[in-house]
Formats: sequence, structure tokens, C-alpha cells
Amino acid sequence: MELQTYGHCTTPGYDMSIDPHQLTERKLACDSRYRSIIGHLDAMIEALRRKPGADLTRELERLLEVMMEHIGSENRYMELVGFPQATRHRLHHQLLWVNTAELAPRFGRGLEVLPDELADIRLLWLEHIHCQDRAFEEFLAG
Repeated sequence: MELQTYGHCTTPGYDMSIDPHQLTERKLACDSRYRSIIGHLDAMIEALRRKPGADLTRELERLLEVMMEHIGSENRYMELVGFPQATRHRLHHQLLWVNTAELAPRFGRGLEVLPDELADIRLLWLEHIHCQDRAFEEFLAG
């Protein structure tokens, strides 16, 4: 995976196409929380590709724990430093959480979860890193 730095954030689908193999940034390379989240998603995607219909309930629970640790600490830090876009950033965290947590009942009932559904969540995280966290990083640097 080639590491890229942030570019100008635009809304995907309008004037920017997002390639999940190219959409990374330096924080992904240096922040173990991001590596952990993306790593969990990658492992789950691979497991479902190898064994469709696999019960990944425990793996999903661990992913949600890691996400909550990350989201909670980042939300607290944004509040502490008075980040003006904190509400928007928190809402994106909420979107990530809900989209991921919605898979839990399906795994629990033995309903199929497709690798592409997890890949979509992975892409949302990469977009979050690229756009939301970039704005926060720029605020902190400014």
C-alpha cells in the first residue's frame, strides 16, 4: 500500500473518485488505533472471502471495542481543544459506529454478511481519515 499525504477534501462522488488502495494518509501509517481498526476490517474481509457465512461475532465485538476507544478519546480531545467542526466530526463517528454495529445482529443470527459490506465500512474509515481527521489535524497545527 502506497502512503499518501492528505489532499484537499471533497465530497466523494462529485469531483473526486476514491480508490481504496490509494486513499490513505500518514496518520494511518503512524497511528496504531487506525492500523488496528483497518487491520480488524481487513482480517474480517479476508475471513469472509475464504469462508462465506463465517460467524465473526467475536471479531466484530472486538472491532467495535477498538472503534469505541478511538472515537471516545478523539471526541474528548476535540472538545478539550474547542475544535469548531467537532459536531460534524462526531456525527461521522456515529455513522461509522452505526454502520458497523448494524452487522452484529446478522452475525448473531447466522445471516450472511458479505465481504463487500465490510469493505464499504473500511472505505468509510479511510474517507474519515482523509477528510475529517485532516481538518482536525489542520486545526491543531494552526
